[in-house]
Amino acid sequence: MLNVYGSLLIFITCFIIFAYGRIHRTVAAMLGATAMLIFGTSRGFYTQEMAVNAIDFNTIGLLFGMMIIVAVLRQTGFFRYLAIKGVKLAKGDPWKLLVALGFITAFVSMIIDNVTTVLLISPMTLLISDILGISPVPILIGEVILSNVGGVATMVGDPPNIMIGSASGFTFNSFIMHLMPISLLASGVSLIALKIIFASQLQKRKDKIRQILHMREKEAIRDKISLLKCLLILAFVVALFATEEIHGIKPALDAILGAALTLIIVRPKVKEVFSRVEWSILLFFGALFVMVGGVDKAGTLKIFGSKLQYVSSNLLSLSLIFLWVSFVLSAFVDNIPYTAAMIPVIKHLKISGLDIEPLWWALAIGAGFGGNGTPVGSSAGVIVMGLSEKTKFPFTFKDWIRSAGVISLLTGAVATLVFIVCFSWFC
Repeated sequence: MLNVYGSLLIFITCFIIFAYGRIHRTVAAMLGATAMLIFGTSRGFYTQEMAVNAIDFNTIGLLFGMMIIVAVLRQTGFFRYLAIKGVKLAKGDPWKLLVALGFITAFVSMIIDNVTTVLLISPMTLLISDILGISPVPILIGEVILSNVGGVATMVGDPPNIMIGSASGFTFNSFIMHLMPISLLASGVSLIALKIIFASQLQKRKDKIRQILHMREKEAIRDKISLLKCLLILAFVVALFATEEIHGIKPALDAILGAALTLIIVRPKVKEVFSRVEWSILLFFGALFVMVGGVDKAGTLKIFGSKLQYVSSNLLSLSLIFLWVSFVLSAFVDNIPYTAAMIPVIKHLKISGLDIEPLWWALAIGAGFGGNGTPVGSSAGVIVMGLSEKTKFPFTFKDWIRSAGVISLLTGAVATLVFIVCFSWFC
């Protein structure tokens, strides 16, 4: 048990450092990853090779590729064009913008991964906020929340759902029928909560409206030819994402291919493009994966999961326990290794004669919704928090907990209520 306690101590210490924010989270994560590797190696449960394998290069590659495409697309003035157009349509109302961008994010996250969605929408959000002279924090946080909630609705919207679909044999339509109603309801609850929490920051700036109406969005486009090339390449990359089951190419390779095509065909200034890549975010993800890998290899998740089956013999109670354990842990531990650890546990319960179908749905809901609990609970949260640091309105770990953390609990409560009332539907 020393391995378990030691790895948990390192992991929890890093989260405390994240919360206080006195050391940059990337530096803290790198120190934590180093400490985890030293401890794991000395105890014989975690090697350097295991640490490398623990890094999800599909996520890192996807982020890297999309960051390059977005950087080139930004140079054409495309995001500024959309920002001015969006502000005009909303007549300068921040609340209407939050609702519109939030639902767009949720919908797109049902089709492609939420990392790509947030990378495409957040630059536009920052520009809109700058034009309106408001803080982008409410809209950015709303986009992250709705991207995670929306991703739960389909089998391809969130990596844990893909894993659960493969292990359970559920179809694409099964996910839509069982999880989309909860996802839509949770989205509505999230928007209402965002309206209440950020009421003071979502007020119209009357002094800006006249200025906004006189802005000409077409003048924002700097290079129409390059823009057309970028959009065609982006459409090609998204098409590859959507047809992964046919060609079997991972999203990371799709994104890197798109990035390479963008650099070759558009021919931007490469040094300038690479200077816009968020290297600190990529390093943070790599270090975080190493830490989570150490916790996993220490046996923590398997030990915890195997004990759940002895907590209750009642199927509804056991399902709710799975939901909330998944919810809480996914706020702190990447939900991919957590889901991987829980799948064998659920399969083992099937051998004992238990109806495990509701456990699959509970795992999907908990792992998906729980990611909103902390800014490092989901890839989208990490990205947006990193982007905010380069604006006039950076937000901290504590800021996230006070807003998104509260909303995360509300969505968890809503999902629990629906699960109890409609339990027979999940069996």
